[in-house]
This record gives sequence, C-alpha cells and structure tokens, in this order.
Amino acid sequence: MKNRVYADTNLFIRFFTGDSDNQSQESKKFLNQVSRGKYELFICDLIIAEIIYVLESIYHLDRNAVVEKILAIAEIDNAVIENRSIILKALDLYEEKNIDFIDAYLASHSVKNNCDTVFTFDKDFKKIDFIKKIIP
Repeated sequence: MKNRVYADTNLFIRFFTGDSDNQSQESKKFLNQVSRGKYELFICDLIIAEIIYVLESIYHLDRNAVVEKILAIAEIDNAVIENRSIILKALDLYEEKNIDFIDAYLASHSVKNNCDTVFTFDKDFKKIDFIKKIIP
C-alpha cells in the first residue's frame, strides 16, 4: 500500500517558481517519487485555491499560466485532487469568464449540490449564466 501524503501549497509553489533552490529541488524529487508510485499525493481543494492566489498575487502570473499549472497538477500520476470535477469546471469559468477563482469554484460547487442560486454582492456572478443571483 502506498503512503498517502497531503500536499501543502509550498510544494507546488517551489516546484513551479524555482524559488529557494534547495526546496525547489526537494519538490521536484518528491513529485517524481509520487509519479513513480512511491506515494499517493492527496491535494485538498483549498490548496488549489491557495496556489492560484499565490501565483496571481505574489508571482503575478496571468490566468492562462495559472490554469496551465493547475492542469499540470491534475495530470500527476498517483495524485488525488479533492473535488476534482468542481476544480476543473471552476478553472474553465475562471479562465473563460475572467472571474475570481473562488467565485468560479462557488458556482461550480453550487451546481454539483443542486443549488442554482447564490446570494452575493459580487458582480462576477453576473458573468455566469447558469447561476441565479440574489444581488441586493
């Protein structure tokens, strides 16, 4: 049985950015071990959200680059992403509608849970046609 390991955000940030040479090398080494089957990597959906936030706000990556990196995570052999289908739908909305990832995630999550209405003050939801809005 493979050892299951939870991923922290910095694993991927170091891997993608190369910041901190030692940590970057350790991240690459570990992800290679995951791909070879030594570990099963569990990636919480909150970690995906934090990766996106850090890549946007700290590293100033554009949406296309951020989506590319998250999709690369989704392709890692022996990795389990919590709420994978919601994450992938949210990535599509994030990129196509040019909205905040958390708003895209909330919309995707609500649909999965058979809820088609969101109460919000956020104008991003006006860009999502399959969600009804209660906007005071």
